[in-house]
Amino acid sequence: MTCTIKRTFNIALSGFLASLVMFLFIYIGINVTGLAPFNVPPSQAFLYNLGVVESGYALLLHFCYGTFWAFVLVYTFEDDLSILKAEVLAIVLWLFMMFVYSPLIGWGFFGFGYANNLPTDHPLYLDSALLYITITLLVHLVYGWVLGYLSSRWLGRKNSH
Repeated sequence: MTCTIKRTFNIALSGFLASLVMFLFIYIGINVTGLAPFNVPPSQAFLYNLGVVESGYALLLHFCYGTFWAFVLVYTFEDDLSILKAEVLAIVLWLFMMFVYSPLIGWGFFGFGYANNLPTDHPLYLDSALLYITITLLVHLVYGWVLGYLSSRWLGRKNSH
């Protein structure tokens, strides 16, 4: 029983930490360097479109989503966890974002919508589709790397119960 609780905790922690690193890159891109092509993180933009303006819910959504996918990774690959498998998952999640999530936000497929026509201070403004594609792919790859690294170290073959 204790091994199951420890394993569950380690899965959740690896997903949370991978999501945290991803969020920090997004936060820095928006608030420090200004390199992000959007004014708010995608999770916040998604909720904004639904009429939810409280940003705390966006963080909760982001961390729950990232943690959920950690469980999917671990229970899909069990004892054969690797950074490569987590990176493949991250790319699949990024493609889901490009084909489903971005159009739902109003940014269009791969960011090629009309959000660049909004006022530059609008929460749903999107500056450059190419920068959007690049930045979101990079942060997903960072998520995948961190998730794969932690999962393979904490939950790999020698540590499984």
